[in-house]
Amino acid sequence: MNTPPGDPGVAWLDEAASLISGNPVNVDEVLGATLAQRDGEAERHMFFPTGPAGNFGAMQRFQDVLWNNIGSAGSNPPGGNHTKSLERALLAWAARLFGLPGDDWWGNATTGGTAGNRAGLLIARDRFPRTQHGMTTAVAYYSAAAHYSVPKMLHELNIPAVRIHTDAYGEMDYGHLAEQLRPGAPAIITVTAGTTMTEAVDDPGKVHAVLDAGGIEDRYVHCDGALSAIPLALDGALVTEGVDSISLSGYKFLGTPRVGGLIVGRKAAGRRSERVSYISAIDDTPVGSIDGLPTAMMWYTVATQGEHGLRAQAHAARRLAAYAENRLNAVGWPAWRHPWAFTVVFPTPPTSIQQRWPLANDTIGQSHLICMPRTSREQVDAFVAAMEAVTSLQASA
Repeated sequence: MNTPPGDPGVAWLDEAASLISGNPVNVDEVLGATLAQRDGEAERHMFFPTGPAGNFGAMQRFQDVLWNNIGSAGSNPPGGNHTKSLERALLAWAARLFGLPGDDWWGNATTGGTAGNRAGLLIARDRFPRTQHGMTTAVAYYSAAAHYSVPKMLHELNIPAVRIHTDAYGEMDYGHLAEQLRPGAPAIITVTAGTTMTEAVDDPGKVHAVLDAGGIEDRYVHCDGALSAIPLALDGALVTEGVDSISLSGYKFLGTPRVGGLIVGRKAAGRRSERVSYISAIDDTPVGSIDGLPTAMMWYTVATQGEHGLRAQAHAARRLAAYAENRLNAVGWPAWRHPWAFTVVFPTPPTSIQQRWPLANDTIGQSHLICMPRTSREQVDAFVAAMEAVTSLQASA
């Protein structure tokens, strides 16, 4: 067994060895060290879009109970240990937020953005005919800035895929999409509302214009909206016309302290479903059992904050992002961000900064920080002060 790459000195090997050998484990010590590791990084953790935001104390009594939301959102499994009513309410809220038709939409809770992407792409694949060998006749297109789960899910689902270039700011290059279209083949397009590095937003309207010009009538557009779909939609800044499904993460903008997500889409009749006698429910889900607690926490956030509160959180986060952008530029680090974005992009700083701050970096020399609703001005100021000190050292060298 090897130490995880890029993570030297990890102590989990010793802990695993203790379990394997059968020797007693100091459980309190191990758990305490795990919490200490998390707490020690918390104030410097603003480079990935994670929660929690807000107070989930009211959910404490739900923590030690099994919540199994197995089966369709529209049916209740046997027993009462599920949060299906909350799931249905949450999905209905999301469907309305994204302008899905009130009489023909579907949805499911998921384990997160990756599972949501898989669910959308699976439904897309099954909408189109197969060859005599069982291969889909469709071709998928995704941008170079798409979440890493997209090409992974396309590979798992055995969907032929084409990677499309982006512009300098991370948005899909629609001209390159036009060049890469395969005439005669149905198209599955993944657009992104908030790419991982720059929070770029692809335009479904431009995608449809490219497909129209290319003569491709059979199409399915899936939106990976894990980070930005909700806050953009709250301000009317998200194009959803022509989008067939949208996947979301709960722990990002909604800030739940548990990983989860959901997916909603159009044309419910086009989904595979069956009644399963064992669970006395209809199954149209991408998975079997799924934890109902993250779903309840997403519902709780929407129910307690309301759209007005969520919109106010988004506005505050964008103001902080503008502040961070200005402060970094003021100390000599050229920073920029997209309109509506929480993400501030800047050149990757030297190793001395990276050893202290858990930065997110790409392969072309860019890094970013993300001003989520839980991020504080004090955190931003501390990071900017560190960047300013490096600038001063470089200037005096």
